[in-house]
Amino acid sequence: MKDYNHIHISGARENNLKNISLSIPKNQLIVFTGLSGSGKSTLAFDTLYAEGQRRYIESLSSYARQFLDKVGKPDVDKIEGLTPAIAIDQKTTSKNPRSTVGTITEIYDYFRLLYARVGIQHCHICGERISQMSATDIIEQILKLPSDAKMVILAPIVKEKRGSFGDKIESLRQKGYVRAMIDGVMVRLDEEIELAKNKKHSIKVVIDRVSNTLDNHTRIAQGVEKALKESYGEIEIELIHNDKKKLLHYSEHFACFKCKVSFEELEPLEFSFNSPKGACGDCLGLGAKYAIDLKKILDKSQPLNKGGIKIIFGFNRNYYAELFYAFCKSAKIDPGKSFDELNSSQQNALLYGCTEEVELHWRSSKLKRPWRGILQIAYDMFKDDKDLGDYTTEKICPTCKGHRLKLESLSVKVGGLGIGELIDMPIQKVFEFFDKRENFVYLNEQEHFIAEPILNEIHQRLFFLYDVGLGYLTLGRDARSISGGESQRIRIASQIGSGLTGVMYVLDEPSIGLHERDTLRLIKTLRSLQEKGNSVIVVEHDKETILNADYIVDIGPEAGLRGGEVVFSG
Repeated sequence: MKDYNHIHISGARENNLKNISLSIPKNQLIVFTGLSGSGKSTLAFDTLYAEGQRRYIESLSSYARQFLDKVGKPDVDKIEGLTPAIAIDQKTTSKNPRSTVGTITEIYDYFRLLYARVGIQHCHICGERISQMSATDIIEQILKLPSDAKMVILAPIVKEKRGSFGDKIESLRQKGYVRAMIDGVMVRLDEEIELAKNKKHSIKVVIDRVSNTLDNHTRIAQGVEKALKESYGEIEIELIHNDKKKLLHYSEHFACFKCKVSFEELEPLEFSFNSPKGACGDCLGLGAKYAIDLKKILDKSQPLNKGGIKIIFGFNRNYYAELFYAFCKSAKIDPGKSFDELNSSQQNALLYGCTEEVELHWRSSKLKRPWRGILQIAYDMFKDDKDLGDYTTEKICPTCKGHRLKLESLSVKVGGLGIGELIDMPIQKVFEFFDKRENFVYLNEQEHFIAEPILNEIHQRLFFLYDVGLGYLTLGRDARSISGGESQRIRIASQIGSGLTGVMYVLDEPSIGLHERDTLRLIKTLRSLQEKGNSVIVVEHDKETILNADYIVDIGPEAGLRGGEVVFSG
């Protein structure tokens, strides 16, 4: 009769394992221990987990298997009673500069949803809560634009949506409109227009083209009212003044009357730093900018031509060296002097450039070129030369203060806090904030109905992270800076939230780097995984974890060739 309550391993010989045969109980907390190099990880990961993965992949169709890496069969005679396996080993979560603790735990996705649905918008300029703008207010603002400026009054009909929109275009024709701005290009509506169905499009109908003169004020007012009616409360003005073009957006929905700024209706993408809609325009959602570090390109005590300037001499730098000498000749600077020996005007010209062009000889030609300064030259070289990363420093973006989002998004508040303030707080503090439901009593009945399931998901996921000893991390922390142990505990917290049962989890020393207090919390978390009906196999040295196990397998007696045997199991 088959035993369905145990996993039976027969003849395991992977790496240094010496033909091990072993039975371990299912749905229990099991610790594999022993000296480093004794073979415990080989048994757990290279044998049990590898065979579980191989069998899962073989169960898929041949079509699906072609997209997956082939997994070889481990050196083992037989494994019976194996369940689907998930490995939670020590590896960095992501090397992507756009990944944060918040994104990899998916908590940030719920933040985006919460802020878009029940967030209170505030003006990013004055900080005042914004309110709705009437058609009269919009007309008043438009009439205050520069006198005699040319303007195109546009009504946004379609915003970045997929479709061919033939019915909308035909409807505009029938209403008598002549022109429209489609995907940034002005077209005549009496021409044949075919839009790709699978691509996103923007359509703005041209209501009127008019100059902002006193005689045209009535006409402009009528055009604005017509545009607001056509686009359900939104209008765009393409302003041309002093040969400069500017696009202005007004809305009946939300605006700051003090600063005369309109705001679009909130949506989750407004809080995504991976989308142009939400990302800070200066750092493009990275939270940091690379700036040339003056200390790295200039040694102020050395002669300029002998190590004082580090970037324009050396391999493939001949042109810049010739340009430098030509500048020195023009500015009457001795290249044998150090930066500190130059007067202030010479230092400024060297760093930031000068207005006059300089003459230089380059490849048998006489050229005139501007000297734009060492800093600008370094930026130009950095575009194409990866080695120049040595001369740059990563600095927090001064616009978004490292929060990655545009200022309009950072000014939206929930419970009195902006999303930037939340991701800067330790997880423990964020958990306490969401634990106090009095922070959300200002929500009306409908808003509370919308927010409740989102708040529950956030609260639950924060609790799991806090429970595995990660209360000190911030949700805005760059995923690249997380240690292997932290990465593993994040994945454990995610697995608890997934609620899977009948799974074999294999973990690699999850207690590394934890305080004893946090180790006990981690054991409690592992126990909750096991109590859901899962087998939890932990490769571990920690005494506390071993003492709390249901079953222990000790591999040894020593490491390497002298290991690979079961010293004790039970």
